[in-house]
Amino acid sequence: MTTNKTSDNVVIIFAKKPELGKVKTRIAEETSDEFAFEFTKACIMDLLQKINKSDYYDLIVGVDSLEDLEWFQKNYSLEGLVIKTGVGKNKQEVQTNKFEKIFATLLNVYKYKKAILIPMDIPFISEEDLVTAFARLEKKNFVHGPEVNGGIYLIGIKNLYKKGVFKNIRWSSSHSYEDLINNCGKNNVFSLKLKNDLNMPADILKLRDIIYHNCPVVFDFLNRHNYYFSIKDKYINYDDLSICIPVVSNIVQRTNNKGEIELLIQTRYKPSVDPENTGKFEIPSGLIKKYELAQEAAVRETQEETGIESEILNEYHEIIESKQKNGHSVAAFKPFYCQQQLEGDRAYLSLVFVSEYIRGELRENIIENRNPKWTKLKDIKKIIDKKPDQIFSLSLSALKEYLKLHT
Repeated sequence: MTTNKTSDNVVIIFAKKPELGKVKTRIAEETSDEFAFEFTKACIMDLLQKINKSDYYDLIVGVDSLEDLEWFQKNYSLEGLVIKTGVGKNKQEVQTNKFEKIFATLLNVYKYKKAILIPMDIPFISEEDLVTAFARLEKKNFVHGPEVNGGIYLIGIKNLYKKGVFKNIRWSSSHSYEDLINNCGKNNVFSLKLKNDLNMPADILKLRDIIYHNCPVVFDFLNRHNYYFSIKDKYINYDDLSICIPVVSNIVQRTNNKGEIELLIQTRYKPSVDPENTGKFEIPSGLIKKYELAQEAAVRETQEETGIESEILNEYHEIIESKQKNGHSVAAFKPFYCQQQLEGDRAYLSLVFVSEYIRGELRENIIENRNPKWTKLKDIKKIIDKKPDQIFSLSLSALKEYLKLHT
Protein backbone atom coordinates (compact mmCIF):
# COMPACT_ATOMS: atom_id res chain seq x y z
CA MET A 1 0.00 0.00 0.00
CA THR A 2 1.40 3.37 -1.04
CA THR A 3 0.29 5.46 1.93
CA ASN A 4 1.05 5.77 5.64
CA LYS A 5 -1.55 4.62 8.15
CA THR A 6 -2.75 7.57 10.25
CA SER A 7 -6.11 6.31 11.54
CA ASP A 8 -7.85 3.17 12.75
CA ASN A 9 -10.47 3.69 10.06
CA VAL A 10 -9.99 3.48 6.31
CA VAL A 11 -12.20 4.23 3.31
CA ILE A 12 -11.16 2.58 0.08
CA ILE A 13 -12.62 3.71 -3.23
CA PHE A 14 -12.97 0.71 -5.53
CA ALA A 15 -11.72 2.34 -8.69
CA LYS A 16 -10.50 1.95 -12.22
CA LYS A 17 -8.96 4.56 -14.48
CA PRO A 18 -11.87 5.90 -16.60
CA GLU A 19 -11.49 4.98 -20.26
CA LEU A 20 -13.39 6.29 -23.26
CA GLY A 21 -16.20 3.92 -24.22
CA LYS A 22 -15.98 1.86 -21.02
CA VAL A 23 -17.78 4.03 -18.45
CA LYS A 24 -21.49 4.86 -17.99
CA THR A 25 -22.27 2.97 -21.20
CA ARG A 26 -26.05 3.33 -20.84
CA ILE A 27 -25.69 7.10 -20.70
CA ALA A 28 -23.25 6.97 -23.63
CA GLU A 29 -25.89 5.27 -25.80
CA GLU A 30 -28.10 8.35 -25.72
CA THR A 31 -25.32 10.94 -25.63
CA SER A 32 -21.76 9.96 -26.60
CA ASP A 33 -18.74 8.11 -25.26
CA GLU A 34 -17.04 11.45 -24.68
CA PHE A 35 -19.98 12.77 -22.67
CA ALA A 36 -20.10 9.63 -20.49
CA PHE A 37 -16.33 9.82 -19.93
CA GLU A 38 -16.41 13.44 -18.78
CA PHE A 39 -19.56 12.79 -16.73
CA THR A 40 -17.78 9.97 -14.88
CA LYS A 41 -14.86 12.24 -14.05
CA ALA A 42 -17.31 14.88 -12.76
CA CYS A 43 -18.88 12.24 -10.49
CA ILE A 44 -15.43 11.36 -9.10
CA MET A 45 -14.67 15.02 -8.42
CA ASP A 46 -17.93 15.55 -6.55
CA LEU A 47 -17.33 12.43 -4.48
CA LEU A 48 -13.79 13.45 -3.56
CA GLN A 49 -14.73 17.02 -2.70
CA LYS A 50 -17.17 15.67 -0.10
CA ILE A 51 -15.10 12.87 1.45
CA ASN A 52 -11.44 13.90 1.08
CA LYS A 53 -9.28 15.37 3.85
CA SER A 54 -11.18 13.89 6.79
CA ASP A 55 -9.54 13.45 10.20
CA TYR A 56 -11.82 10.49 10.89
CA TYR A 57 -10.39 8.03 8.33
CA ASP A 58 -7.61 7.40 5.83
CA LEU A 59 -8.77 7.64 2.20
CA ILE A 60 -7.20 5.45 -0.48
CA VAL A 61 -8.10 3.84 -3.80
CA GLY A 62 -8.11 0.16 -4.65
CA VAL A 63 -7.07 -0.47 -8.26
CA ASP A 64 -6.02 -3.34 -10.51
CA SER A 65 -2.68 -2.02 -11.70
CA LEU A 66 0.18 0.30 -10.89
CA GLU A 67 -0.71 2.30 -14.02
CA ASP A 68 -4.20 2.98 -12.65
CA LEU A 69 -2.77 3.97 -9.26
CA GLU A 70 -0.34 6.41 -10.89
CA TRP A 71 -3.28 7.96 -12.78
CA PHE A 72 -5.21 8.55 -9.54
CA GLN A 73 -2.08 9.88 -7.85
CA LYS A 74 -1.48 12.33 -10.69
CA ASN A 75 -5.07 13.50 -11.17
CA TYR A 76 -6.48 13.38 -7.62
CA SER A 77 -3.45 13.06 -5.31
CA LEU A 78 -4.79 9.73 -4.03
CA GLU A 79 -2.57 6.94 -2.72
CA GLY A 80 -3.79 3.39 -2.65
CA LEU A 81 -3.70 -0.35 -2.85
CA VAL A 82 -2.90 -2.30 -6.02
CA ILE A 83 -5.07 -5.40 -5.93
CA LYS A 84 -3.45 -7.32 -8.82
CA THR A 85 -5.88 -10.22 -9.01
CA GLY A 86 -7.73 -11.58 -12.00
CA VAL A 87 -8.27 -15.03 -10.56
CA GLY A 88 -11.67 -16.65 -10.99
CA LYS A 89 -13.83 -18.83 -13.23
CA ASN A 90 -16.04 -15.88 -14.23
CA LYS A 91 -16.47 -12.13 -13.68
CA GLN A 92 -18.41 -12.61 -10.47
CA GLU A 93 -15.75 -14.83 -8.94
CA VAL A 94 -13.03 -12.38 -9.99
CA GLN A 95 -14.97 -9.59 -8.26
CA THR A 96 -15.38 -11.71 -5.14
CA ASN A 97 -11.65 -12.46 -5.00
CA LYS A 98 -10.83 -8.76 -5.34
CA PHE A 99 -13.03 -7.82 -2.40
CA GLU A 100 -11.66 -10.73 -0.35
CA LYS A 101 -8.12 -9.44 -0.93
CA ILE A 102 -9.01 -5.81 -0.19
CA PHE A 103 -10.60 -6.45 3.20
CA ALA A 104 -8.11 -9.15 4.23
CA THR A 105 -5.24 -6.77 3.44
CA LEU A 106 -6.72 -3.72 5.18
CA LEU A 107 -8.02 -5.47 8.31
CA ASN A 108 -5.60 -8.35 8.78
CA VAL A 109 -2.34 -7.07 7.30
CA TYR A 110 -2.47 -3.31 7.88
CA LYS A 111 -4.49 -3.76 11.09
CA TYR A 112 -7.21 -1.19 10.46
CA LYS A 113 -10.05 -1.66 12.95
CA LYS A 114 -12.75 -0.69 10.47
CA ALA A 115 -12.75 -0.61 6.68
CA ILE A 116 -15.35 0.78 4.28
CA LEU A 117 -15.42 0.26 0.51
CA ILE A 118 -17.34 2.51 -1.90
CA PRO A 119 -17.49 2.80 -5.73
CA MET A 120 -15.85 5.70 -7.52
CA ASP A 121 -18.83 6.99 -9.52
CA ILE A 122 -21.67 7.53 -7.02
CA PRO A 123 -21.36 11.23 -6.14
CA PHE A 124 -24.08 11.22 -3.46
CA ILE A 125 -21.89 9.72 -0.72
CA SER A 126 -20.74 12.28 1.85
CA GLU A 127 -18.29 12.41 4.76
CA GLU A 128 -21.31 12.37 7.07
CA ASP A 129 -22.47 9.09 5.49
CA LEU A 130 -19.05 7.55 6.07
CA VAL A 131 -18.72 8.73 9.67
CA THR A 132 -22.23 7.41 10.36
CA ALA A 133 -21.27 4.06 8.84
CA PHE A 134 -18.14 3.84 11.00
CA ALA A 135 -20.23 4.65 14.07
CA ARG A 136 -22.65 1.84 13.23
CA LEU A 137 -19.70 -0.57 13.17
CA GLU A 138 -19.31 -0.01 16.90
CA LYS A 139 -22.32 -2.27 17.51
CA LYS A 140 -22.50 -4.33 14.32
CA ASN A 141 -19.91 -6.41 12.48
CA PHE A 142 -21.08 -5.11 9.11
CA VAL A 143 -22.64 -1.98 7.69
CA HIS A 144 -23.85 -1.97 4.09
CA GLY A 145 -25.54 0.53 1.80
CA PRO A 146 -28.22 -0.65 -0.67
CA GLU A 147 -28.85 0.97 -4.05
CA VAL A 148 -32.38 1.41 -5.36
CA ASN A 149 -31.70 -1.11 -8.14
CA GLY A 150 -30.60 -3.86 -5.72
CA GLY A 151 -26.90 -3.09 -5.95
CA ILE A 152 -24.49 -1.98 -3.23
CA TYR A 153 -22.94 1.47 -2.71
CA LEU A 154 -21.10 0.80 0.56
CA ILE A 155 -19.56 -2.22 2.28
CA GLY A 156 -18.25 -1.82 5.82
CA ILE A 157 -16.51 -4.48 7.94
CA LYS A 158 -14.69 -4.28 11.29
CA ASN A 159 -11.92 -6.19 13.05
CA LEU A 160 -10.33 -9.31 11.60
CA TYR A 161 -11.71 -10.31 8.23
CA LYS A 162 -12.96 -13.87 7.78
CA LYS A 163 -13.09 -15.29 4.26
CA GLY A 164 -16.51 -16.11 2.83
CA VAL A 165 -18.36 -12.82 3.19
CA PHE A 166 -18.43 -12.36 -0.59
CA LYS A 167 -18.94 -15.97 -1.64
CA ASN A 168 -21.42 -16.60 -4.50
CA ILE A 169 -22.67 -13.01 -4.64
CA ARG A 170 -24.38 -12.15 -7.93
CA TRP A 171 -22.53 -8.90 -8.56
CA SER A 172 -24.00 -6.24 -10.85
CA SER A 173 -27.50 -7.66 -10.49
CA SER A 174 -30.67 -6.87 -8.58
CA HIS A 175 -29.67 -9.63 -6.12
CA SER A 176 -26.27 -8.24 -5.05
CA TYR A 177 -27.39 -6.61 -1.81
CA GLU A 178 -29.68 -9.49 -0.88
CA ASP A 179 -26.84 -12.00 -1.37
CA LEU A 180 -24.42 -9.93 0.71
CA ILE A 181 -26.90 -9.60 3.58
CA ASN A 182 -27.55 -13.36 3.55
CA ASN A 183 -23.82 -14.07 3.69
CA CYS A 184 -23.25 -11.72 6.61
CA GLY A 185 -26.38 -12.63 8.54
CA LYS A 186 -29.15 -10.07 8.88
CA ASN A 187 -28.65 -9.67 12.63
CA ASN A 188 -25.00 -8.77 12.10
CA VAL A 189 -25.67 -5.98 9.57
CA PHE A 190 -26.77 -2.38 9.88
CA SER A 191 -28.40 -1.32 6.61
CA LEU A 192 -27.94 2.29 5.58
CA LYS A 193 -30.47 4.38 3.68
CA LEU A 194 -31.17 3.59 0.03
CA LYS A 195 -29.22 5.65 -2.49
CA ASN A 196 -29.55 6.13 -6.23
CA ASP A 197 -26.89 5.57 -8.85
CA LEU A 198 -26.64 7.53 -12.10
CA ASN A 199 -26.73 4.81 -14.75
CA MET A 200 -29.36 6.14 -17.14
CA PRO A 201 -30.23 9.52 -18.66
CA ALA A 202 -33.62 9.17 -16.97
CA ASP A 203 -31.85 8.97 -13.59
CA ILE A 204 -30.23 12.33 -14.24
CA LEU A 205 -33.59 13.91 -15.03
CA LYS A 206 -35.35 12.34 -12.07
CA LEU A 207 -32.60 13.26 -9.60
CA ARG A 208 -32.01 16.80 -10.84
CA ASP A 209 -32.82 18.46 -7.50
CA ILE A 210 -30.61 16.03 -5.57
CA ILE A 211 -27.76 16.63 -8.02
CA TYR A 212 -28.24 20.39 -7.68
CA HIS A 213 -28.00 20.31 -3.88
CA ASN A 214 -25.29 17.65 -3.51
CA CYS A 215 -23.17 17.48 -6.65
CA PRO A 216 -22.04 20.94 -7.85
CA VAL A 217 -19.42 19.63 -10.30
CA VAL A 218 -21.86 17.24 -11.95
CA PHE A 219 -24.60 19.87 -12.03
CA ASP A 220 -22.29 22.42 -13.63
CA PHE A 221 -21.15 19.84 -16.19
CA LEU A 222 -24.75 18.97 -17.13
CA ASN A 223 -25.73 22.63 -17.41
CA ARG A 224 -22.78 23.38 -19.67
CA HIS A 225 -23.87 20.55 -21.94
CA ASN A 226 -27.52 21.68 -21.97
CA TYR A 227 -28.47 18.25 -20.67
CA TYR A 228 -31.72 19.39 -19.13
CA PHE A 229 -33.02 20.61 -22.47
CA SER A 230 -34.28 18.56 -25.40
CA ILE A 231 -31.76 19.51 -28.05
CA LYS A 232 -30.08 17.57 -30.82
CA ASP A 233 -27.86 14.68 -29.73
CA LYS A 234 -28.81 15.06 -26.07
CA TYR A 235 -31.20 13.07 -23.90
CA ILE A 236 -34.85 13.40 -24.89
CA ASN A 237 -37.68 13.24 -22.41
CA TYR A 238 -40.18 11.32 -24.51
CA ASP A 239 -43.09 12.29 -22.31
CA ASP A 240 -42.66 15.88 -23.51
CA LEU A 241 -42.95 14.99 -27.21
CA SER A 242 -46.23 15.48 -29.10
CA ILE A 243 -45.57 12.59 -31.52
CA CYS A 244 -45.87 8.79 -31.52
CA ILE A 245 -42.73 6.96 -30.40
CA PRO A 246 -41.70 4.08 -32.71
CA VAL A 247 -40.60 0.90 -30.92
CA VAL A 248 -40.11 -2.78 -31.72
CA SER A 249 -41.14 -5.85 -29.75
CA ASN A 250 -39.87 -9.39 -30.20
CA ILE A 251 -41.85 -12.55 -29.48
CA VAL A 252 -39.05 -15.10 -29.09
CA GLN A 253 -40.11 -18.73 -29.31
CA ARG A 254 -38.42 -22.07 -28.78
CA THR A 255 -39.50 -25.70 -28.47
CA ASN A 256 -38.61 -27.54 -25.25
CA ASN A 257 -37.62 -31.21 -24.98
CA LYS A 258 -41.30 -32.17 -24.67
CA GLY A 259 -42.20 -30.54 -27.96
CA GLU A 260 -43.97 -27.62 -26.26
CA ILE A 261 -43.62 -24.03 -27.45
CA GLU A 262 -42.18 -21.63 -24.91
CA LEU A 263 -41.91 -17.85 -25.15
CA LEU A 264 -39.37 -15.50 -23.62
CA ILE A 265 -41.08 -13.39 -20.93
CA GLN A 266 -39.48 -10.92 -18.54
CA THR A 267 -40.57 -8.57 -15.76
CA ARG A 268 -40.59 -4.90 -16.72
CA TYR A 269 -38.33 -2.77 -14.49
CA LYS A 270 -38.27 0.96 -15.22
CA PRO A 271 -39.02 2.58 -11.83
CA SER A 272 -37.61 5.95 -12.90
CA VAL A 273 -39.54 6.43 -16.13
CA ASP A 274 -42.47 4.01 -15.87
CA PRO A 275 -43.29 3.17 -12.24
CA GLU A 276 -46.91 2.31 -13.11
CA ASN A 277 -45.92 -0.64 -15.30
CA THR A 278 -42.83 -1.73 -13.39
CA GLY A 279 -43.36 -5.30 -12.17
CA LYS A 280 -45.58 -6.37 -15.08
CA PHE A 281 -44.73 -9.14 -17.53
CA GLU A 282 -43.56 -8.14 -21.00
CA ILE A 283 -41.75 -9.33 -24.11
CA PRO A 284 -38.40 -7.74 -25.06
CA SER A 285 -38.86 -4.35 -26.70
CA GLY A 286 -37.17 -1.02 -27.22
CA LEU A 287 -36.52 2.03 -29.37
CA ILE A 288 -35.32 1.86 -32.95
CA LYS A 289 -32.04 3.68 -33.50
CA LYS A 290 -31.69 6.20 -36.32
CA TYR A 291 -31.64 4.40 -39.70
CA GLU A 292 -31.68 0.99 -37.99
CA LEU A 293 -33.82 -1.74 -39.59
CA ALA A 294 -36.71 -2.61 -37.30
CA GLN A 295 -35.90 -6.33 -37.46
CA GLU A 296 -32.32 -5.66 -36.43
CA ALA A 297 -33.53 -3.44 -33.59
CA ALA A 298 -35.78 -6.23 -32.28
CA VAL A 299 -32.90 -8.72 -32.25
CA ARG A 300 -30.52 -6.19 -30.70
CA GLU A 301 -32.92 -5.17 -27.93
CA THR A 302 -33.57 -8.82 -27.08
CA GLN A 303 -29.87 -9.55 -26.72
CA GLU A 304 -29.23 -6.39 -24.69
CA GLU A 305 -32.12 -7.09 -22.32
CA THR A 306 -31.86 -10.87 -21.90
CA GLY A 307 -28.47 -12.00 -23.23
CA ILE A 308 -29.81 -14.35 -25.90
CA GLU A 309 -29.53 -14.34 -29.68
CA SER A 310 -32.63 -14.74 -31.84
CA GLU A 311 -33.45 -14.74 -35.54
CA ILE A 312 -36.58 -13.19 -37.03
CA LEU A 313 -38.76 -15.78 -38.81
CA ASN A 314 -38.42 -15.70 -42.59
CA GLU A 315 -41.97 -14.47 -43.22
CA TYR A 316 -41.22 -11.33 -41.23
CA HIS A 317 -37.63 -10.90 -42.36
CA GLU A 318 -38.21 -10.27 -46.05
CA ILE A 319 -37.13 -6.74 -46.86
CA ILE A 320 -37.66 -4.85 -50.08
CA GLU A 321 -35.20 -1.99 -50.26
CA SER A 322 -35.73 0.90 -52.64
CA LYS A 323 -32.70 3.05 -53.45
CA GLN A 324 -32.90 6.37 -55.22
CA LYS A 325 -30.34 8.32 -57.22
CA ASN A 326 -30.02 10.96 -54.54
CA GLY A 327 -28.78 8.31 -52.10
CA HIS A 328 -32.03 7.94 -50.20
CA SER A 329 -33.03 4.41 -49.23
CA VAL A 330 -36.37 3.02 -48.04
CA ALA A 331 -37.01 -0.45 -46.61
CA ALA A 332 -40.42 -2.13 -46.89
CA PHE A 333 -41.45 -5.19 -44.87
CA LYS A 334 -44.40 -6.86 -43.14
CA PRO A 335 -44.14 -7.28 -39.36
CA PHE A 336 -46.13 -9.90 -37.49
CA TYR A 337 -48.30 -7.29 -35.83
CA CYS A 338 -48.67 -3.52 -35.47
CA GLN A 339 -50.20 -1.72 -32.52
CA GLN A 340 -50.55 1.80 -31.19
CA GLN A 341 -51.12 3.23 -27.72
CA LEU A 342 -54.09 5.59 -28.00
CA GLU A 343 -54.69 6.43 -24.33
CA GLY A 344 -52.65 6.09 -21.16
CA ASP A 345 -48.90 5.44 -20.94
CA ARG A 346 -46.56 6.76 -23.60
CA ALA A 347 -47.77 7.18 -27.18
CA TYR A 348 -46.00 4.11 -28.55
CA LEU A 349 -46.33 2.87 -32.13
CA SER A 350 -45.07 -0.70 -31.97
CA LEU A 351 -43.88 -3.10 -34.68
CA VAL A 352 -43.96 -6.68 -33.40
CA PHE A 353 -41.85 -9.52 -34.83
CA VAL A 354 -41.66 -13.23 -34.11
CA SER A 355 -38.25 -14.86 -33.85
CA GLU A 356 -36.64 -18.20 -33.07
CA TYR A 357 -34.20 -18.72 -30.21
CA ILE A 358 -30.68 -19.35 -31.51
CA ARG A 359 -28.27 -19.44 -28.57
CA GLY A 360 -27.30 -17.86 -25.25
CA GLU A 361 -28.06 -18.06 -21.53
CA LEU A 362 -30.73 -15.85 -20.01
CA ARG A 363 -29.53 -12.99 -17.81
CA GLU A 364 -31.04 -9.87 -16.30
CA ASN A 365 -30.35 -6.38 -17.53
CA ILE A 366 -30.65 -4.72 -14.13
CA ILE A 367 -31.36 -1.34 -15.71
CA GLU A 368 -34.48 -2.47 -17.58
CA ASN A 369 -35.84 -5.86 -16.53
CA ARG A 370 -35.94 -8.65 -14.01
CA ASN A 371 -36.23 -12.43 -14.16
CA PRO A 372 -36.25 -13.26 -17.91
CA LYS A 373 -37.55 -16.81 -18.34
CA TRP A 374 -39.02 -19.30 -20.80
CA THR A 375 -42.76 -19.69 -20.23
CA LYS A 376 -45.11 -22.28 -21.71
CA LEU A 377 -47.97 -21.05 -23.86
CA LYS A 378 -50.56 -22.58 -21.55
CA ASP A 379 -49.15 -20.61 -18.61
CA ILE A 380 -49.16 -17.38 -20.63
CA LYS A 381 -52.76 -18.03 -21.68
CA LYS A 382 -53.74 -18.61 -18.05
CA ILE A 383 -52.35 -15.19 -17.05
CA ILE A 384 -54.04 -13.49 -20.01
CA ASP A 385 -57.39 -15.10 -19.18
CA LYS A 386 -57.33 -14.57 -15.40
CA LYS A 387 -54.99 -11.65 -14.67
CA PRO A 388 -54.44 -9.63 -17.88
CA ASP A 389 -53.54 -6.52 -15.88
CA GLN A 390 -50.31 -8.25 -14.88
CA ILE A 391 -49.04 -7.92 -18.47
CA PHE A 392 -47.75 -4.67 -20.01
CA SER A 393 -50.46 -3.40 -22.38
CA LEU A 394 -48.44 -3.54 -25.63
CA SER A 395 -47.15 -7.01 -24.82
CA LEU A 396 -50.66 -8.18 -23.91
CA SER A 397 -52.10 -7.26 -27.31
CA ALA A 398 -49.22 -8.91 -29.19
CA LEU A 399 -49.36 -12.11 -27.12
CA LYS A 400 -53.10 -12.43 -27.66
CA GLU A 401 -52.58 -12.29 -31.42
CA TYR A 402 -49.78 -14.88 -31.22
CA LEU A 403 -51.96 -17.25 -29.17
CA LYS A 404 -54.69 -17.11 -31.82
CA LEU A 405 -52.30 -18.87 -34.17
CA HIS A 406 -50.82 -21.39 -31.75
CA THR A 407 -53.61 -22.57 -29.44
